[in-house]
Amino acid sequence: MTLLDDAAVLTTANAYKAGVLYSIKPDSGAADLDITRASTATTVSPLGIIEPVDVNVPQIDYTDGCGSFWIEAQATNLVLYSGGINNAVWSKSDVTVVADYSVPSPEANVYPFSYEMTTTSNFAQMYQTITVVAGTSYTYSFYAHKGTMTDMKYKIFDMDNGADLVASTSYYSSLGSGWTRISKVFTTGAGNTTIRIYALDSSHSIGTMYLWGLQLEENTSRKNMESSYIPTTLATVTRNASSFVKTGLTSTMGSADGVLFVEMAMFYNGVGSPSSNQKMMGWMSGGGRCILGTWGSSWFAWLSGTGGNYIFSMTPSVANGNFVKLAVKYKTGDHAYWKDGVELTTSTDATVDAADQDVLVSSYQNIPNFWDFSGKIRTIQVYNRALTDPELLALTTP
Repeated sequence: MTLLDDAAVLTTANAYKAGVLYSIKPDSGAADLDITRASTATTVSPLGIIEPVDVNVPQIDYTDGCGSFWIEAQATNLVLYSGGINNAVWSKSDVTVVADYSVPSPEANVYPFSYEMTTTSNFAQMYQTITVVAGTSYTYSFYAHKGTMTDMKYKIFDMDNGADLVASTSYYSSLGSGWTRISKVFTTGAGNTTIRIYALDSSHSIGTMYLWGLQLEENTSRKNMESSYIPTTLATVTRNASSFVKTGLTSTMGSADGVLFVEMAMFYNGVGSPSSNQKMMGWMSGGGRCILGTWGSSWFAWLSGTGGNYIFSMTPSVANGNFVKLAVKYKTGDHAYWKDGVELTTSTDATVDAADQDVLVSSYQNIPNFWDFSGKIRTIQVYNRALTDPELLALTTP
């Protein structure tokens, strides 16, 4: 017998259809997750290609090389013609742009070509002017591919105050042999309502290069890095938030002793009021809950039941996008919080109510748009017994 054999619920980024992510256990389908997203989206295939995803279809993403299902906040790409840098909305100086079928785009199944940029001076530039909100955090991202240029730089400029928000920055050394996504978080200044995002800025190198998938998105409280690519043409495009829920699980995982285990990466702001940075997922219903997520600038686990509440904090917090293995053991008088093979904290507080284990959900108390989880999940496992320390060590060790 293995730990996986003992799991009452085992969900991974595997089989799915529109509106459903199938769980491996139980095989009756009782724990299959209901997926909701009211718009199309994109994801990255095992071959590294950006692919479209229909409404309510789970985003199974392989950006990190291992499949995970992506739960995202709503986001809007403010860049026009995100893939069409040949369009006049992109202002150009000493740059020519032509279609090139020898280098397929990151969306190769849809666009089997990309655009080759050729610079004719060391001061070549290409930029787009965009309306923004002053004093607001944004993420600028794009895909780049090497050509014959030996340097490439981007920049973000405050048109109202006449100053760089992000100074001219080289990204050539970050590129591999194929397409690489470059990302930068920045904050607009006081009175700053117009910016220029430079995809190329005076790189002091003459030659060719390729760009695709340019994106500028306002950072909501749920993220502080680039989200999945949102293609645009002549207008901005919004991708709706996604979520998951499964109700009626009391008979599947209703046990006063047990473990919630999740391997996940989270995306959160880490700034602003604490309430704007509370993101969570886990099982919950009524007054009882076992939750993993963020609280303010810290990761945490939250147990509650008839015995009261107990919150395990984790310091230092995990960097955005980094996967961790987290487990919460709940047993009357013997609770523990594990991360990546280490028992971080223990408690004798908070009796957990078996009758409250009814819902697996990516928000607080199954309330839409309230403390929604935002991140990627490789696996969710629920056990109907409190695992031993050696078992928790084996379960959570990377």
